[in-house]
Amino acid sequence: MTLCEGDCLNIHLGTDASTKITTHTNELFARFGILIFIWIIASIPWLLNVDEVLSYFVGLLDPCDSDCLNLYQPEKWSEIRWLVSGFLGLITVLPLVNRQIWLFSRPALTTSERKMLMLILITAPVLFVIITYVSVVKLLPLAYGFGHEIHDSYGFVTKYDAVSMINFAMLLLWVQTLVLLSCIVMITGGLTGNLDSTNANWWRLRVYGFMALISILSHYDRTSHGLTITIFSLAFVELIARPWTTKTPKFQVTLRETFNAEGEIVSVLDLLCGCTSTNQNVSNDFTVMENVCSNETTQDDLLKLIINHGPSKVIVHCCDTTLPWKNQDLARQDIEITLNQNQKPTR
Repeated sequence: MTLCEGDCLNIHLGTDASTKITTHTNELFARFGILIFIWIIASIPWLLNVDEVLSYFVGLLDPCDSDCLNLYQPEKWSEIRWLVSGFLGLITVLPLVNRQIWLFSRPALTTSERKMLMLILITAPVLFVIITYVSVVKLLPLAYGFGHEIHDSYGFVTKYDAVSMINFAMLLLWVQTLVLLSCIVMITGGLTGNLDSTNANWWRLRVYGFMALISILSHYDRTSHGLTITIFSLAFVELIARPWTTKTPKFQVTLRETFNAEGEIVSVLDLLCGCTSTNQNVSNDFTVMENVCSNETTQDDLLKLIINHGPSKVIVHCCDTTLPWKNQDLARQDIEITLNQNQKPTR
């Protein structure tokens, strides 16, 4: 393994190069800066034509046959114009954003994580368009029309605020975007084998935590409403992801504790490769990963096990291939990987 000077990354894949963290950080900021610039440029045409867009949606949401819409908050209408322009500009550059995410993230991901990211980048925009069309264009006008009929039945003289109607549509759109993205991440994580019951809390902390933070900050002016919406949103995502958060893991991992030469207690992962024939009975203390020395997918699984469980040492049994284990790019630099060919340790 080739070591580098300075702030190197601690976790490596077999195809990784030893690169400083600052190099990745500089690349991230460069890509992010370019995307921000392109987003601003793409939002300008929408800003120049945003009145036509808002006029269309106001007419779509208007439940009255006669004039019953008023503008009670002119300053809020200007805010809506900017928000809608920026949102439409972001949708315009979304293919470029997805491509930049893929190019930046792909080298650091395992095979299953690449599949997961690809599924997210493909399915999220498609489902977003479909769900937005159904909810905002079809269902929301029906809901406004139904409410208007109730008001008429009571004999009310109905006057509606155009700003409130558009704000509610934007709120609905934003909440369903957060929920949709969180659901897709959890579902694709489960489908690709990255999410199971052993690391479900790790996924919850990151996905739910990010979703809750964005949701609450989006309703800073109505904290109580934002908290209620966030709680219901999290509960819905948890319900959708339940089949995968309770899923039995692919590998049953048992770590044993022993003493090293310095008398420290270290955790050991006994790994059974089995690329050599063996007639010995396999104990439950062994983690069986068939042909891990030659199967790249299984090596990715091993890397995830090492990250999740953090053993100090990995002993590979029943394996006659030494090259992959001599090159320890597969695991962390502080993990010792040794061979115990065709033998099993004494318990």
